[in-house]
Order: sequence, then structure tokens, then C-alpha cells
Amino acid sequence: MSGFIEAIVTGLGATTATAGAGAAASGTAALGTGLSISSILQGVATVGGIVATIAAGNAEAASLKAQAKDAEAEKPFETLQSIDRKRSLLAAAGEAAGELDVAYAGSGVDLSFGSARQQRRNVYREADLGLDTDSGTTALRIDRLTERARNFRKMAKRTKLASYLSAGVKGLQGFSSLQQQY
Repeated sequence: MSGFIEAIVTGLGATTATAGAGAAASGTAALGTGLSISSILQGVATVGGIVATIAAGNAEAASLKAQAKDAEAEKPFETLQSIDRKRSLLAAAGEAAGELDVAYAGSGVDLSFGSARQQRRNVYREADLGLDTDSGTTALRIDRLTERARNFRKMAKRTKLASYLSAGVKGLQGFSSLQQQY
């Protein structure tokens, strides 16, 4: 491609003496290298299209990488939310157990035996189940965020590759049409 660009630059400086005023006015004046102004413009447009395609692919890939970073950054936040939910769950269990204790103690029942003790166990069993459920949910959410980040990175690589392939096709099409003119 650099040989073509060199030919364009050389051709711009070397107009032939045989190019008539009418040919120059029509935009088809032949340059010293045999290239016309329209073919030079077509080559410049082709190169511009290639550069624009690659730049668009790079921009899209950068956006996808930023989304991957955002997904990774959400993982610590999810962990903090889980800790907060667990704290709230334990506080609610403690409060419920305390209310049961007060109710049973108010009625004169010994808290260490019978239904009072069983009710207290049930409260903490429910809290334990809630804690386990939250831990599982948090692990699933973190795994989903990891997978989402991985998918964004894959899409970024594919987008970049697709832009290079598309740019290559545009380049081949543009330069082959230039070749057909000669």
C-alpha cells in the first residue's frame, strides 16, 4: 500500500505537458505516472474508508472493554450488598428471638425448655437458611458478572477482527477497481 501512496505523491508533482487544458478542466488529466486525478481521489477515498472502518471497530471494541470493566467493578459491590443483607437478616433473627423470649418469659415459661426453646431454634434455622440462600445468590450473581465481562471481552476481540477484515475487503475492492482502470 505504501508503494501506491508513493505513486500518488509522485504523481501529484509530475503532471505531463501533454495534458490539455480541456482534459484538466474535466478532471481526467493524466499525471506523470499514468494516474488520473479521479483515480487518485478514488485511492484516497479507499484509504479513508479503510482507516474509518478500523477506527470504528476500535471504538466499538473500546466500548465493549469498558462494559467488561464495569461488570468486573460490580463484583465487590455485590459482595458488599450480600454482607449488608446478611447483617440485616441476623439482626432480624436476633430481634425475633428476643421478642419470643420476652413473650415466653412474660408468661412465666422457662426459656431453656420446651416450645420456647424450639421456637428460638426455628428462628435461627430460618435465619441460617436465609444466609445460605443469600450466599448462593451472591455467588451466582458474581459468576454472572464474571461471565458477562468475559463475553464483552470476546465481543471486543471479534469486533476488532471484523473491522480489520472489513477494512481489508474495502481495500481490495477499491484497489482492484483502480487496477481495472489500467
